[in-house]
Amino acid sequence: MNVRVGPTQVLPGAPLTQAVENMSRVRNRWADAVFSENGALNLVEAKMEPSPGIYSTLIHYARKLRMDTQFARFANAPLNLIALVARDDSSVSMEAPWYQVQWIVYQPSFLTEQQTATLGNLAGGPAPPLPQDFLTRVSLFTGKPVSGIS
Repeated sequence: MNVRVGPTQVLPGAPLTQAVENMSRVRNRWADAVFSENGALNLVEAKMEPSPGIYSTLIHYARKLRMDTQFARFANAPLNLIALVARDDSSVSMEAPWYQVQWIVYQPSFLTEQQTATLGNLAGGPAPPLPQDFLTRVSLFTGKPVSGIS
């Protein structure tokens, strides 16, 4: 949890020691969780309130993670992008397949009914297509082929 991702840039002139690299890593972005399971790497972004920005955050962190030498042993592993939210919003969740993101609504028992009430409105009708080759670009990070979404 709270995993730093991305290539670490050591300050110019600093000695190249493990301690300096670890301290420099503090400036990296962090994903809410990264874990390996069944030969795949899983990248999780968790939010109480779902927002369309969760997709760009996951894609940004996926790019950083693929450039991170600390995850080099997973270079050929598929990468699953997971949006974990406490309340659903169908106008946001309907986009998850476009971005090859697994949308999970998790509502622990300590949350109130108000905190877990569904948000948004139904999007109504088919969703417009994504920009040309967008999914191909996402598949470069996830290692998964583009499938059945137009």
